[in-house]
Formats: sequence, C-alpha cells, structure tokens
Amino acid sequence: MMSWEQEIMDHAISCVPEESCGLLGKINNKIIFFKCNNKSKDKNKNFLISIDDWIRIEDESEIIGIVHSHPTGSAELSKNDRKNCIELDYPYYVVSVENKNYKVFYPKELKKC
Repeated sequence: MMSWEQEIMDHAISCVPEESCGLLGKINNKIIFFKCNNKSKDKNKNFLISIDDWIRIEDESEIIGIVHSHPTGSAELSKNDRKNCIELDYPYYVVSVENKNYKVFYPKELKKC
C-alpha cells in the first residue's frame, strides 16, 4: 500500500497545471489521504474543497489536515493560505510539484508571527 505522502505527491502531479486539494484523516490511528475535486473558479491559482466532500470525509474519519499543491514554485504559504490556515485552525500541507516536496504549517505557530 502506498504511503499518504506518496499519494499527496501523485495527486498533485496528476492535477498540474491546476492546484490539487484533499484532506488528511485519521481512522484507527492510521493516516489516510482523501482526494477532493478542486471547486475553485481559478484552479490554477487557488483551491476550494466542497462542503459535501468535507462532510463526507468528516463522517468517515477525524480530519487532521488540509492538503493542497502549488504546481509551480515552493511549498510556502501564500497570504491567502496563511489566513485560511489560521481561520480554519487545521494544519496545512502544501505540496510543491516543482520541487517534489511538501511542508506542514500549524495554525498555532502562524498565530505567533
């Protein structure tokens, strides 16, 4: 079985030139990546997870993080990402397709800055 880290990278690559998105959930102490369709009007620069996807995944697991990709550039938060990470109060996992890596940002740490 593929690791969730490989799944988030594969999903990000498959969505290029658009941003990918999904949620990380926990079921019986196992982390699972749930792919979501990007519902943003400008999928090349933003992502939007539908409320239907969120509810479905929340019914199946404990949501522990929000995942999205940057098809070009680094795995750093945009201003909008930073604002949403703090407001939603979930860790953000940002995947850089270009650099083939990801970074995790925690709302509590962002609030300190």
